[in-house]
Amino acid sequence: MALRSIAPLARTLFIFEAAARTGSFSAAAREFNVTQPSVSRSIAQLEDRLGLRLFQRTPTGITLTAEGDEIFRTMRDSLAAIDRTVDAVRQRAAKTRITLSFSSSFATHWLVPRLRAFKAAFPTVELRLDLVQGMLGQPPSDVDIATRVVEADDPRYHIWPFAPEIIMPVCSPAYLAERGPLDTDPQRHVFLNLNDEHKAHWNRLLNPNGRLEGIGTWDVFSDYSVALQAAQNGEGIALGWVSVASRALCEEHLVRAGSGEIRTGRWHSLIAPKARPLQPVVPAICDWLIAVMRDDLERLDLARPA
Repeated sequence: MALRSIAPLARTLFIFEAAARTGSFSAAAREFNVTQPSVSRSIAQLEDRLGLRLFQRTPTGITLTAEGDEIFRTMRDSLAAIDRTVDAVRQRAAKTRITLSFSSSFATHWLVPRLRAFKAAFPTVELRLDLVQGMLGQPPSDVDIATRVVEADDPRYHIWPFAPEIIMPVCSPAYLAERGPLDTDPQRHVFLNLNDEHKAHWNRLLNPNGRLEGIGTWDVFSDYSVALQAAQNGEGIALGWVSVASRALCEEHLVRAGSGEIRTGRWHSLIAPKARPLQPVVPAICDWLIAVMRDDLERLDLARPA
């Protein structure tokens, strides 16, 4: 008998499965919120339609016949396969929301230009960006991945080393062509400074034994992302953290303004708070980000220690 001929009895098939699984018409009745006599009638109708005896009725209960057991096992396996398929389809279709805590400068200059590639690698991931200006403190409690400088054995986090802290003066190619390299004559240059936070780095690069006053022209910004964008637009020289500026350097939107650089020995790491459940996709996202950064560093010949 073709399956379509018993399709009108589909509900009865599920009642049969429940009775076979539980070994009781009464238990099947409770699952379907009907009476035990109603289940008994449904099973009888199914047996009549199939022309098969599915259960042996005895004073002590019911047992499957050989034919009933064969149909039950096939139906059980088929339902389990359907469940697995539905779960797999749902998992592929489901969107996973990942919250990132990054500096606004890193997001603007490094991550956002790569969002299309990220989406191609992780099509079911939705990003929520929690952007920080200035100094990066402890990530909020709802963050899945953050970039921070932490100790390698910090017990609060899962940690993936991301990029060494390398700082160099950077500017646009057009600015360099117009003003010349920083090493030749610092007085000719415009420096794009972030309040007073970068003065110690500038001192190491420009005048380690003296003061910065009287050297060039200084424009001051309160947002590092804007200072770096101004450098890219040809307005002057900014300090370029490789962890932020590597993409612009690789694509030559920015170039080294001079030969000097600072290697602090510290590392920017990707971290995931252990106080928050680690979503399964997080390690894969971290591996992807690290691979992209590693490619940048190799292109810039910065992957090896100086």
